[in-house]
Amino acid sequence: MLRAQPQHGIELPSGDIMTSIFFADDSTLLSNSLPAAVAQMEIVDEFCSVSGARLNQRKCMTLVLNDHLDPADIEADELLNILPSGQPAKYLGVLFGHRLPVDFQVQFLRDKFLAAFPMWGGRARTLQGRKLLVSTMLLSMLWHVTTAVPIPQHIVDEIQSMTNKFIVGRKTLRTDKFRALLDRPLQHDKAMGLGIPHIASIIRQQRLVRLQQLMANPSGDGTPSWRPLVHRQFARVMGQLYRDSYPFDFLFYFPNMSSKWIALRELHPLWRDVWKQWSAIPMSKRVETPPTFDMVMNMPLWLTSYEPMHYGRLKYSACLASAPNIRRWCLQGASNGLRSLKDFLNTDGSWPTQAMFISRMSQGNPAARVRLNAARGRMEFTAIERAVPIYLHLTQVYEQVRGLFNLRAGARSPGIPRTNHPFFGTVKETSQCFCSWPKKKLFSLAYHAPPVTSHPAKSATRVTPEDWTKYMRFVRRACRAPTPVQGDVWLRLILHMLPVNSRFAYKQLTDPEAITC
Repeated sequence: MLRAQPQHGIELPSGDIMTSIFFADDSTLLSNSLPAAVAQMEIVDEFCSVSGARLNQRKCMTLVLNDHLDPADIEADELLNILPSGQPAKYLGVLFGHRLPVDFQVQFLRDKFLAAFPMWGGRARTLQGRKLLVSTMLLSMLWHVTTAVPIPQHIVDEIQSMTNKFIVGRKTLRTDKFRALLDRPLQHDKAMGLGIPHIASIIRQQRLVRLQQLMANPSGDGTPSWRPLVHRQFARVMGQLYRDSYPFDFLFYFPNMSSKWIALRELHPLWRDVWKQWSAIPMSKRVETPPTFDMVMNMPLWLTSYEPMHYGRLKYSACLASAPNIRRWCLQGASNGLRSLKDFLNTDGSWPTQAMFISRMSQGNPAARVRLNAARGRMEFTAIERAVPIYLHLTQVYEQVRGLFNLRAGARSPGIPRTNHPFFGTVKETSQCFCSWPKKKLFSLAYHAPPVTSHPAKSATRVTPEDWTKYMRFVRRACRAPTPVQGDVWLRLILHMLPVNSRFAYKQLTDPEAITC
């Protein structure tokens, strides 16, 4: 009945009309105006009168999505329960509201998480017990929200600090102080240490999963309604650098807020965080399978973070266009279709001359100047400031790329085909696209806790990390034999986590290990 009245819904950029969202026992109506919302409520009342269902209107809330509209000015008494400005409403576990503070959801989540430790603090006596308690009862209240809400780094650090403090030191208050008797890398390493959850790595994995959903190929059920909205945002961010045939060019760029080449303000904070987390991963992990020459020639050029396409101290060509007029000239060239090395090639596959390069970059530029070439008897574009260094830089990048594939200097490359993006990795001895990587590989890609460089079990016979991992595997099997409390003591003893009273406290300044077993 609601879908039969599409004039009351919200039109998406793709042309589809959204009138309602249903999940379990939650029903959400999407209206383009107040009269449309009233009309939809009348449809619901008609359905209830026929079906025998009953709508509890006291629990129904109307949220105004337009920040420029004051809910107090809406005259809808006895029709709709307009949610006042600044008051949140929970939908699928996430708080929404009109003109809520930016950090409202994050602060609410932080306070709720920290308040849970005193309530659950006395339920576990061992390291493994407290780790299980944190993973199942405490951190579980975070993951549902962090999937949809970006978390500032200082909040992540605070949550991680409280998690470590509770598991290692059995502290339940944020103000409690303790000394961690184990190095931070060993606190998070599952094979050689305690395996305490690393919050930042798990959040990064959530962002990578969201990116996979954006890059996934359309299924038989069609394209999700949110995906065109995100593509539209990234198109606005990239501006003249955007290519319809390569909508994921932004994966080669850094989300630099101060950059004048991209308009990062157009992007939703969640997707800005997705982009940031992706850019923090080394390129060697993002591109495991070496790309082909055709792939490199199709890659975006101007702001690329792909190191084989960097040359000299300035790395990419946009560094030469710091002045506004030069940057506008380069962006005009990008809007002319010159966004990759392949785009600069002539039809016969040869690299253009300097005059040809300047002409193609200046086409359609109202600020471009022309001059009369008396020798050739024709009009030519005048080279803008730094146009020659930019051309030479791009030429060096082109020759460098050809050298990587051992191609003869001066050889032509006609008919380079359009290729896929190069984000491929090896999964079970086969090369797979990033959007098909399994969960285990994603976690390995997202994990960025400090690496283990030393271990308390290091000895003359146990030197390498593989030896430490094998030894700790044996220790954990042995700790299952006694009672959990005794096994916990043995594990602490192996990891040098048992304090020795205070009789050697005077040696702590010169020998920090004097107070440990």
